[in-house]
Amino acid sequence: MDLLFNSPELLIILTVLIIGVFGAFLFFRKKKKREPLRETSKERELKALKEEVSQREVRKLVSLEDALKNTQKNFWGRIGEKLSGKSFSPSDLEDIEEVLYTSDLGPKTVQKLFSSIENKMSDISGADNLRSVLRNEILGIFKNVESGSSDLALRPDGPTVWMVVGVNGAGKTTTIGKLAAKMSEQGKKVLIAAGDTFRAAADAQLKVWSERANVDIYSPENIKDPSAIAFDACTKGKAGQYDLVIVDTAGRLHTQKNLMEELKKIKRVMAKVESTAPHEVLLVLDANSGQNALMQAQEFHEALGVTGVIITKMDGSAKGGVAVGVACDVGLPVKMIGVGESVEDLRPFSPQDFVTSII
Repeated sequence: MDLLFNSPELLIILTVLIIGVFGAFLFFRKKKKREPLRETSKERELKALKEEVSQREVRKLVSLEDALKNTQKNFWGRIGEKLSGKSFSPSDLEDIEEVLYTSDLGPKTVQKLFSSIENKMSDISGADNLRSVLRNEILGIFKNVESGSSDLALRPDGPTVWMVVGVNGAGKTTTIGKLAAKMSEQGKKVLIAAGDTFRAAADAQLKVWSERANVDIYSPENIKDPSAIAFDACTKGKAGQYDLVIVDTAGRLHTQKNLMEELKKIKRVMAKVESTAPHEVLLVLDANSGQNALMQAQEFHEALGVTGVIITKMDGSAKGGVAVGVACDVGLPVKMIGVGESVEDLRPFSPQDFVTSII
């Protein structure tokens, strides 16, 4: 120690070293504060999903007429152009038949509409009369498949169980999130069952939606059997006095027979918990699929006994006429339609408003 104080050179060196070490400490401490922790890929995905859901909720609502304007142009718009400025005559039938067949209505629907036009030829003098004939015929088609009410089933003594199915990309998971949000807003206690064990993003999406909708989610990490998840979720729904259990399922093509058999199994195990479950088997269809959506509806209905259809992405699509084909060709009620990104844009289907918007 005496040597250190008696040697100015050593004292200077020691002082410089102390200052250097302290300075380095402060530098790295500030740098650590400035640099955020690296996000994992899963955290980034969840953050992006939360932002996406948030953006959907603040977008401006669109009117049904605006949402269906492309369908209107593709259907009545083309018929109106052919009859513009002239009276209706038998020679126009061929042109009208062509429009009907290329409007994604479905073959059975086209035959029904065209027969009605032929039978009422004497009453049709122009575009207004033809419009009235088509409107009444299509409203009649929707009325034939409506059994009392097109509302989604809700049991007074709960839990109600909805099973949601569809092909990949139809908007099934987002639709479930919106349904849960709507039911939660109505004061229902909701449980979502994350039964899509094939697509990791589906689980992440549902978790984001469940947070925003303030509903519960059943998503066990150690169970990969969707039937087991459905069974446990229904059991939890019953024990926890939930009003509604919404069961998600993995998207699959209607031609994949083995996966369709899996859906049948999922449906069967629900009935072991509650004999009347599921109370709705909801098929989600993408309007842009056109007549392919009718084939999907037919196959899913034959396999599961679909109780209602939700048609998504009607906004901007020119193929919204598929809703008429679902009712006429397949005999299924359309219960809801998606005409935008917000929760409010998933709307109960009104045949009257729909027909008025496209014709």
